[in-house]
Amino acid sequence: MRKVFLAVTIVAMSSACSFSSDNNVAIEEPKVEFTDAEKLVAEIEKTHKKEVFEQNEVVQFDLQLNFGGKERFNGRVYVMISGAKIKMEDDSTLMFWNGEKAMVLPSTENNEKARFDLLTWSYFFTAPYKLSDPGTNHQFLDSSFLGGAEYDANKLTFDQGTGDTPEDWYIVYKDKNSGLLAAMAYIVTSGGATLEEAEKDPHVITYEAYTDIGGIPFATQWHFWTWNESGEMHKLLGNATIGNIEFTKKAGDLFSLTAS
Repeated sequence: MRKVFLAVTIVAMSSACSFSSDNNVAIEEPKVEFTDAEKLVAEIEKTHKKEVFEQNEVVQFDLQLNFGGKERFNGRVYVMISGAKIKMEDDSTLMFWNGEKAMVLPSTENNEKARFDLLTWSYFFTAPYKLSDPGTNHQFLDSSFLGGAEYDANKLTFDQGTGDTPEDWYIVYKDKNSGLLAAMAYIVTSGGATLEEAEKDPHVITYEAYTDIGGIPFATQWHFWTWNESGEMHKLLGNATIGNIEFTKKAGDLFSLTAS
């Protein structure tokens, strides 16, 4: 019995300490302290099963998007998990992002409207998995109200040179009970708008009607609203329905420059 006790004691000590090879002196490992902002991001990533999501190379889904009372897109979206390539296609148009420019095929000229669509809607879909990307910065805002409900929130900003529009910022709202991404307030500086101009017209996207696909929760309804720093949402600007979500382990020819 004594041998067993000693073995258990040694294991317990070794799990908490390391030893100097020179003088066999035990050195305690420093504890890693996480900020509240880091904890919020980690909880969203855990709830959204980031590790499972990233086992795939491509996610694809149907997107029916209405904005300003008009249908803006109704088709299929293909996104490489890495973000390197994106494709959107409907009955008449094929848009493609190759990591540097956006094209509306068969033209290979850079297309700014296509660039906005390709990068914006794919980002909103993959947002729970992009929060800790290199170049992201989070400031914890404590409990914040949105539409009269209380959430935990971070302000997300970006280092210069990160992404397509590093001046953009987001307010990330996490549901206190489920840990799911509930909403993101945002500004849009693409298209030549200055930061000051963009901050005069902030919006918010709410993620709703979550469903389980392969063990991963996905919002199947988005709503876009006007937004202010008090968390008020007065006007509905648009909505989207997401369906037929599928994963692909290998991209293959999914991103070939022809319609599928």
